[in-house]
Amino acid sequence: MSQQDPLKKSRLGLRGILLACGGVLVASSVFFIPNIGDVGDSTPTTALAQPRTTAAPSDGATVPEGAAESSIRTQEAAAGPTEESGALLPVYWLGEVGDSERLFREYLPSPQGAAREPISDAVHLMTAGQPLDPDYHSPWRPASRVTSSISTKNVITVDISSDAVSEQLEEADARLALQQLVYTATAAASNAGLITGGEASSVVVLIDGAAQYRAFGAVDIGGEWTRDPATLAPVWIIDPQEGVEADAGSVTVHGVAPDAAEFVSWQINRSANGSTEGGSELFRDGRASVAAGEGGQSTYSFSVTLPPGRYGITVSVVAEDGAAQDTKSVVVR
Repeated sequence: MSQQDPLKKSRLGLRGILLACGGVLVASSVFFIPNIGDVGDSTPTTALAQPRTTAAPSDGATVPEGAAESSIRTQEAAAGPTEESGALLPVYWLGEVGDSERLFREYLPSPQGAAREPISDAVHLMTAGQPLDPDYHSPWRPASRVTSSISTKNVITVDISSDAVSEQLEEADARLALQQLVYTATAAASNAGLITGGEASSVVVLIDGAAQYRAFGAVDIGGEWTRDPATLAPVWIIDPQEGVEADAGSVTVHGVAPDAAEFVSWQINRSANGSTEGGSELFRDGRASVAAGEGGQSTYSFSVTLPPGRYGITVSVVAEDGAAQDTKSVVVR
């Protein structure tokens, strides 16, 4: 995501994820998860290793976002994580794209002791959790309370405590933060199979139970909010997620790109001395074709054989408003 060399940042390998709801210890083993996009809620996906938690409180035509939950259960059972492990929840974050900020998505484990209500838990993670990728961030403050419900017409109501919107933002930034909430809530609902009929959903935001509130000191929250595709990052890497450890061999990189793009450019740098410090050298680069999708974003996928080492993966594209990229750091054993 950021323009700096990902191998120059101390963010390779598996990391401890500290969440406000409780500690998350990431073990050295991995399990495979489906990474479901949010481009029209039914994007073809691939599955790569993602860190397994051992002590823890998506969008095109073939795999709907709502199908993720059963697939995750199957994969977790096959890999044998501990019973304390929670479900994986889609959470959207903000990240830089040129001179502006857009939305990116990750899957995070539900913390131990969470309410086990996918919408509320995902929104709470959005306010109180930490993204895997240090290039991402959130303007929300930790919410002391989040509740949610969904109607038969797919209208999601999220009631969040006012402490979560205490940061003072400019109007454009406040609207982007509310889109972050809308995307997270609707993705969590679809991922859990709560969206009926395959129809689009909307979100009613309440602050301390009130429908009339000026969030972030800049935007009135009244009415129903829907997804704005213009707030999504032009390109991002769905898998592998940040900090993954993978076995040596063929690694598949999968993600989303603009519909207008014919290809994405990719580059893989390898740490020169195997450490997280110091320089890196180009290992391989190339282009990957973009497959048509819906909602203004399509998908790409490519595979590379990686011997043991530390790598920085960068995928970039020329979008309407300039160049955009996303980066991920992985360790291959």
